[in-house]
Amino acid sequence: MIDYNKTDNEQAEDIKNWWKENGLSVVAGIALAIAALFGWEYWQKYQITQMETASSLYNTTQTTADAAIATKNLEQLQSEYAKSPYAALASLETAKQHAEQGEYEPASAALRWVIEHSQDPDLKNAASVRLARVLAATAQYDEALQLASQTYATSYESVLEEIKGDIYSAQNKVEDARKAYERAILAAKNGSNELIKIKLDNLGKGA
Repeated sequence: MIDYNKTDNEQAEDIKNWWKENGLSVVAGIALAIAALFGWEYWQKYQITQMETASSLYNTTQTTADAAIATKNLEQLQSEYAKSPYAALASLETAKQHAEQGEYEPASAALRWVIEHSQDPDLKNAASVRLARVLAATAQYDEALQLASQTYATSYESVLEEIKGDIYSAQNKVEDARKAYERAILAAKNGSNELIKIKLDNLGKGA
């Protein structure tokens, strides 16, 4: 604060003394602020570059007809860009392709990777539900039922009850299967329950 009772020389001397005492810390503070600004800008650019690279690898994985290139890109996404959503998305797509071909072991491995590494709850849930279906298809009923019994968004309710019905049916627990299929039909949206109705009918009329 300026003291107007002092002469210009006295005020100048006060400023010199203050600078001697505080100048170094002021300069250091400015330097730190500048370093932080440039550091943040570098980090932002780095993050953008990482996402762009991950996106490119994902797109190539989706479009290439060369299985070796797709596998290599997936491995790179999982090892170097595990925190990006592209690694999880590529793993989910890879699992789907394997499952459709009846290759359940690699499908299971890809889904487990998403569950263990993805930071997106929605992707983790999608992987868990799909893994439950894969496990049910390979008669690993206990783990499949455990996964299907976890808490998910209501949008998964129908498919989860259908999976439970499939498991109970395979275990010859007819009444449990019937109840699960009935719950699946009630929870189904947009009329997407014809297959479940067929499964329910195949159980017979019951007691």
